[in-house]
Amino acid sequence: MTTPRIATLALFALLLAGCASLPLPKRDGAIVGPYFTPANVKTLAKMPAEVRRIVILPVAGGPTLTEETLLTLDSVCQSELNRTGRFEVVPLTRDALAAISGLRQISSVERLPIALLDKLLNIYNTYGADAILFIDVTTYSPYPPLKLGLRTKLARVSDGEIIWAADNVFNAAEPRVANSARHHAEGLGTDRGRTDLSHTILQNPQRFAGYVAAATFVTLPPR
Repeated sequence: MTTPRIATLALFALLLAGCASLPLPKRDGAIVGPYFTPANVKTLAKMPAEVRRIVILPVAGGPTLTEETLLTLDSVCQSELNRTGRFEVVPLTRDALAAISGLRQISSVERLPIALLDKLLNIYNTYGADAILFIDVTTYSPYPPLKLGLRTKLARVSDGEIIWAADNVFNAAEPRVANSARHHAEGLGTDRGRTDLSHTILQNPQRFAGYVAAATFVTLPPR
């Protein structure tokens, strides 16, 4: 065997050895997972056929949440619920709720006076609603790692039956949640405008809330 050929084979062997020692590229969790699945959900197997129009109440939150934050969450939740295409969504503004009930928000776990229940029933009848959606913020941290907990209940107007309820906390410090949020960001359609790099959703409270709302509403019963 000639010297040049021996040298070539030796160089090739060294290159192979070098390649074998290189670490494999790390898989991107936003693409391959694992992902977070909301688990604390109670739902009917199928959405009742007659539930076509729903009233969505303003998001209810504790004293640490400013009205500005709540208004942002109102907008995010309404937008994501509309994107599901499950219902005709009628949002009730805080001002409209206050004019009727004297309250700017109503929690799903509050015991409501009969007089207020009657007023709410009049709201639903006015809008021709088949059901009402309550949304409560149970946990909120607008600083990384972001955290948002939502408790939701969809109640049928005719008999008060709870069609669907969910109560989960989404913590961006958990890898599965972070993967899911970034996966959601990467999949945003062009109708939402230019999409930021997926990792920015983990620093932007409004974008993260959009992921949380979308992940929550995807657990609604199918039609």
